[in-house]
Amino acid sequence: MLRWLSFLRRDGDLVPHEEGEYERILVPLKLGLLGDEVLATAIKLAGEHHARIEVLHVVRVPLALPLDADLGDEEAAAGATIAEAKLAAADHGVEIDGKVARSRALGEAIVEEASATGADLVLLGSAPRWRRQSRFFSPTVDYVLRHSPSDVMVVSYPEGVLEEEETMVEA
Repeated sequence: MLRWLSFLRRDGDLVPHEEGEYERILVPLKLGLLGDEVLATAIKLAGEHHARIEVLHVVRVPLALPLDADLGDEEAAAGATIAEAKLAAADHGVEIDGKVARSRALGEAIVEEASATGADLVLLGSAPRWRRQSRFFSPTVDYVLRHSPSDVMVVSYPEGVLEEEETMVEA
């Protein structure tokens, strides 16, 4: 009986691995509450494992436009988001590198960046709305899970949790 109790004991780590196993964590940034929660999770995980975070903001380029089309407003917003992420991480003693990438497909851009940077872990968020549909994850999360050269962790919340927080923030 005691053996089972010790097995069930929690030690507070987000991931039950040896300390320092993750050295580079890739976090694709997404605006909104889910994106904020994913970044907070990454900062906590990086602090526990003394890892560096790379945040990636992918600017999706529509098929009707060339990849080098002027998307100044979107790229400026992406740069501002990365700057905010760096400030949030610095408050917790975690270093962040940031990058803006252009792509037609978010999942492909994330997998390419994970390969290029040698990320040990890709940390993604999954909105509850996908579970109301025929898929459990979005096409982007599904693609990354299937193609990433790195470990992938998906932060997901029960339906209604983020909507409740959003309502409280607006009130």
